[in-house]
Amino acid sequence: MTGAGIFDIKNMHRHEKHFPHNQTLLSLIDSFKQTKLSGALTALYSNRVIQQIAAALVGLFLPILLYINLDNSFYKVLAFFALSFLLWLFLVPLGAMAMSKIGIRKSIVISIVFGLAWYYLLQQFSLGKPIVYLGLALVAITIYRCFYWVPFHTDFAEFTDKRTRGRQLAFLMSVSLIVSVFIPVLAGLIIANYGYEILFLIAITVYLLSIIPVFLLPKVQEKFSYTYFQTFKQVFSKKHRNMLISYAADGAQNVSGIVVWPIFIWLIMNQNYAAVGLISSLIILFSLILQLFMGNLSDRFDKRKVLKWGARLNAAGWIIKMFVQTGFQIFIASTYHSFASIVMRTPYDALMYERAADSGHYVDEYTVLREISLGIGRLIMIAAIALIFLITGSMGATFLAAALASLLVSVL
Repeated sequence: MTGAGIFDIKNMHRHEKHFPHNQTLLSLIDSFKQTKLSGALTALYSNRVIQQIAAALVGLFLPILLYINLDNSFYKVLAFFALSFLLWLFLVPLGAMAMSKIGIRKSIVISIVFGLAWYYLLQQFSLGKPIVYLGLALVAITIYRCFYWVPFHTDFAEFTDKRTRGRQLAFLMSVSLIVSVFIPVLAGLIIANYGYEILFLIAITVYLLSIIPVFLLPKVQEKFSYTYFQTFKQVFSKKHRNMLISYAADGAQNVSGIVVWPIFIWLIMNQNYAAVGLISSLIILFSLILQLFMGNLSDRFDKRKVLKWGARLNAAGWIIKMFVQTGFQIFIASTYHSFASIVMRTPYDALMYERAADSGHYVDEYTVLREISLGIGRLIMIAAIALIFLITGSMGATFLAAALASLLVSVL
């Protein structure tokens, strides 16, 4: 890739401060069986999981598709993503204002319509249609984001349980990993044998199903109380300085994973789609048990301490990725980095939803400030990547910027 009610976080760490030495995989699984999910949370996350399946079919190979169809120009790929993030950054407050008028459920329904348009227009572009289709796809994904992410994160902050939020997040993220295990290799084989057209057709079919759980969501109404310009004033206020730095850093390091890494490993693997998909699937498989473990750990230890260690481990992961040269090295480096990312993301996301929910009536305002901060970081990172690539001519060297950004995430 983000209602109301104030969560009491004074007693968030009443749980055991030390992880039991006799904790086993079976006891971990049993603890997750006891994690209760509300019907609203189940419906909301079902929508997200279905969309993630569609996105997983395309996402890993999207930068590669752009790279090929934009004259093998890395700079043109960066320009596409920069424009995408820029539009989202300036339009996200308008999306929140629209949500205030029509409600969260209707917002998500509208987003799905434009999400379908995004996949269809990309499919047409992959067939060699004029670049105008890519421009229209950019418009579609921007409108999708405006109507989807703020409502989604607002509802998610409302529906999760304050006492077991880390465990709930880990469990739901593990579900996403489970359903995603074989998708990259499947996508790679489909592209290799049938091309992008069939891949997008399958993604569109799956994506359509995501509208079903939306009708099971309760109606939640939030009123976005900031004006357009007041929103940006709040982003840069002293009160939100740490939030800006942390989320900007998170957005920055994510750009490297979304934009640069897929092209980087595709080139290393001699442009073999099936091999790229297979390695990615194996990495997801090895991430599953780590995700479950970290969810339990996050609820038992101080989230901030876990986050600080996770940020350092994540930064080291980017440094390691700078030096990979073979498929085996990609697997080893990515498996380690996946573990480091899980250590960082589980407490980080839990803290994010705590902060959002702790904002009470301002939960949607907090979410908008977060999205803008992420966008600022993404744009800064794209500029840094372009500069480093211009100087060094190496995509791998750009991961150094991601490593530095990772260290700033823990200031939240």
